[in-house]
Amino acid sequence: MPRAQRFALACLALLAPFGATAQPDNYPARPVKILVGYPPGGASDTISRIIGQELSKLNGQSFVTENRPGVGGMLAMQLVAKAPADGYTLGLAVSGTLTTGPHLQSTKLYDPLTDFQPLGMVAKAPMVLLAGPAAGYDNVEAVVRDARARPGQVMFASGAQAFELALQLFKSKTNIDITTVSYQGGAPASIDVMSGRAQLMVDTLGAQQENIKAGKLKALAVLDSTRSPIAPTVPTMAEAGVTGYEALGWTALVAPRGTPSAVVNKLNGQLQEVLKMPQVKQKLDALAFEPWPSTPQAMQKTVSAEYAKWGEVVRTSGMNAK
Repeated sequence: MPRAQRFALACLALLAPFGATAQPDNYPARPVKILVGYPPGGASDTISRIIGQELSKLNGQSFVTENRPGVGGMLAMQLVAKAPADGYTLGLAVSGTLTTGPHLQSTKLYDPLTDFQPLGMVAKAPMVLLAGPAAGYDNVEAVVRDARARPGQVMFASGAQAFELALQLFKSKTNIDITTVSYQGGAPASIDVMSGRAQLMVDTLGAQQENIKAGKLKALAVLDSTRSPIAPTVPTMAEAGVTGYEALGWTALVAPRGTPSAVVNKLNGQLQEVLKMPQVKQKLDALAFEPWPSTPQAMQKTVSAEYAKWGEVVRTSGMNAK
């Protein structure tokens, strides 16, 4: 065989593994990791395992959830950003790790707009504005009226930075002054709201469903642009008179930037298939999450718009990066 021909064949042999990686028929050829930035047992962990179980069945390879908690979920995303872009390390991102958290950190762990390849949205968790019975608020209008009559005296119990950001957006849209008191999570915040020591809080519908049903907390408005099937009688903020308001919690699947398009397209197609499965919808409903399938392109637009919106809220509210 001529020397030039041997050289060409050798080059093709070296390139073959890279070409194979980009072929959807050959992916995945080994187990895939899904990194989650929170401990086992939480909503993100559970959602990752639900999705991973179905992806494993579709591919004949394990999609294994690996918990890497730290820095408000952002440690796992940093590891995803630095992983090889071969489709074998994915991340279950949440709105906090891509659109709000990076604005609140003094150290930049990654760029949420350029370091990841979106694979698709997974599910959204509607947030809700809640009042305690003692506050006497029947609707959002009553909150605005009281806050304007008593500037700075209405108390908001904040169980997380995301919930405080939702309040800051509410304040900017209504031009009211409400005082924030920080708590170590939604549970202690809800105790003080139910007891009357604070008047308001924001949390996910899922976290406070039982207290709402028991009449211990009153749901004044969901913070989505549409009503939630979980609480169909609760109005949206727009229906309550606050236009241009939306604050969503959501989860999404990402890969490192540079992941082959064939892998991206295959995973997105399978993810959308999984989210249409009745058993998956049932499991997400039990967590008070709604399936929210999308294309990678639509997800990128959502992340970019949300990142810009919450960055402005952080700047104007004084919630400086820590």
